[in-house]
Amino acid sequence: MLCGGVTNLPQTPSAGGTSATYELGGMAMIDLKSHEVTREVPFQKWSTAGHVATRNPFKMTADGNQLTMKVAPDNGEEGNGTEILTYEADVTPAK
Repeated sequence: MLCGGVTNLPQTPSAGGTSATYELGGMAMIDLKSHEVTREVPFQKWSTAGHVATRNPFKMTADGNQLTMKVAPDNGEEGNGTEILTYEADVTPAK
């Protein structure tokens, strides 16, 4: 299973101190039998409202050697409403 998420981490002192936070996003593959994480990667792309792309649920599709990820990281209250962002990647199958 492919999962996404976000956590808020404290900023460095020069970027606002520990009272300020930033969103760290990422994705993980979970083995459904063992419930263990098999792969894990950070995903650092943001909306214009400043939210990390993996903040809300996303859709990942595969077509041949291309992966497409569609996300809506905002909740609609921000200035641009809810943006739908699309990310694409060409992949090489494992041998």
